[in-house]
Amino acid sequence: MEVLNFIFGLGIAFSIFGFIWALIMILLNFITNRLDVNLKQIHFLVLRVIKYVLLVSVVANYILLNQESGDTTSVTTSNMIVGVAVMALYFMGKLQKRTIFNQFAQHKLLALLAPPIDPKTEGYLFSGSIILFIFCLQFPVIIGNPIVNWFTMSISSVYEAPIFGWIFSAIAFFFLINMLIRAANVIGSLVTGQPINKPRTGGTFKFGGQQMGSNPFEQFRQQQQTDEGFVDYEDVTDVEDVTDSDDKKIN
Repeated sequence: MEVLNFIFGLGIAFSIFGFIWALIMILLNFITNRLDVNLKQIHFLVLRVIKYVLLVSVVANYILLNQESGDTTSVTTSNMIVGVAVMALYFMGKLQKRTIFNQFAQHKLLALLAPPIDPKTEGYLFSGSIILFIFCLQFPVIIGNPIVNWFTMSISSVYEAPIFGWIFSAIAFFFLINMLIRAANVIGSLVTGQPINKPRTGGTFKFGGQQMGSNPFEQFRQQQQTDEGFVDYEDVTDVEDVTDSDDKKIN
């Protein structure tokens, strides 16, 4: 039961941090909306690094400040193990989603919503974030700065607000369920010898004699090309103004 409560608390930290970060991104989007395309790509990568550095630092600080023992100078072994496991499962899910997004981003129109990112780069970023998370838990002095403390106190303040507290409690509950399901999938993959980070894009099935897979857009195009009298067209969609998916969702 203590483990479940601990994961639930991490869900609070993850969800409220994401909410605060989204508000910050809205402000940055207004400021950087007219950047050059190359500058936007650099801006996108820099913000991702900053986001995950802050995330792991804030979550580690949140764990230290909310331990039942009341000790804010060191983390217990159980909290260390569970915290690292949850962080790894969280980043594993992010990497799976990014892999799926990259498949859809092969289409020019959808690339505007989900710009492709090198999976290896994402893997290095997430691996580095987990290593930093472990260092933050082992050496709390590196996260004792005003920025991390501000995020941590803001998370506590938002959670204590009546309406927001209920909303993020519900989100944290689904976070808990999601982490348990992912952990079960990882254990099942290890038992059966399957890759633990294989994206689940769905199987294939047949409809009307046609095989349908995980990419219905390409199948639709292929079907149109096989129809008699169909004239192919040239896609002249301009993709020079591609920005990161977070900015597009906010706009």
